[in-house]
Amino acid sequence: MIKPSFAVIESSSKETNDVHTHLNYWDAPPQVPITIDFTHPDGQQRFAETDKLQRPYPVTIHDIRGHEAEYTLGTHGFQYVRDEVPELGVDDWSDQKKVTDVLIPHSERLIRNVTGAKEVITFTHRIRCFATDEEKLANNRSPAHSVHLDFTVAGALQHLETVLQDPERVKEVLRGRVMVINVWRPLRKIKRDPLSVCDWRSVKCDEDLIPYQMVFPHGQNELGKVRFTERHRWYYLGGQETSEPLVFKQFDSGNGDEGGWTLPHSAFEVPGMNEEDPRESMEIKMFAFFDWDCRSKDFTPCF
Repeated sequence: MIKPSFAVIESSSKETNDVHTHLNYWDAPPQVPITIDFTHPDGQQRFAETDKLQRPYPVTIHDIRGHEAEYTLGTHGFQYVRDEVPELGVDDWSDQKKVTDVLIPHSERLIRNVTGAKEVITFTHRIRCFATDEEKLANNRSPAHSVHLDFTVAGALQHLETVLQDPERVKEVLRGRVMVINVWRPLRKIKRDPLSVCDWRSVKCDEDLIPYQMVFPHGQNELGKVRFTERHRWYYLGGQETSEPLVFKQFDSGNGDEGGWTLPHSAFEVPGMNEEDPRESMEIKMFAFFDWDCRSKDFTPCF
């Protein structure tokens, strides 16, 4: 078995490219509830109508190229790591089945090494590409140009119960520390529609985040929309390569007093780059479990 070979990306002297663009934030009145029930015939229509309750706001997204080592999972909620995948040759990255078969176990080992988690469980993955056809859009495969959260606190805890299917096991893992971690990796160098992440220290959950209920035939999930504020600080890694996965948290049971529970993120347009090759990326979401509730922001001495 080939172990992941990863390292924190050291700061470099490459030119940075901050981007002045727009991000789509939630813009409905506070009294408007958000519940999309796909078990009802009007579910898809309701989903499309809800998307119209967003509007673009001007933002600057800062390129951290050259300053990568300054941003960490414990402090900012996200981190870029250098991680080669020797199991995948140059021609393999276009083979979606092979990429999936290799990257899921590889990413699980990566997260155990990065965080010191005693156990990780992948619960979903998705390959995203630019899509104009209805089938891909319906399967949520296009880059998501909307500031959002994959889970609220309630949504993450509910999904933990769904994944584990054992109330006693849920109690056991919650006696320690539980995270939802997303490993987001380009399948080729990113030239358009890169992913931006918001420093979670700039987020105030009570003021900025709006719960968003989605009901499916097999269950439900609570994710989140986000209201605009100039307080938010946005970042990305310019020219991100396949060996530079982004690791970010979508829930952390040990971080309630350290700036937030979850990390807003969104794809964004880079002016002048819409004619470049479509973005292809893979996201892998997993639960990570730890023996105790470590409050340290620095994972190195903690685990």
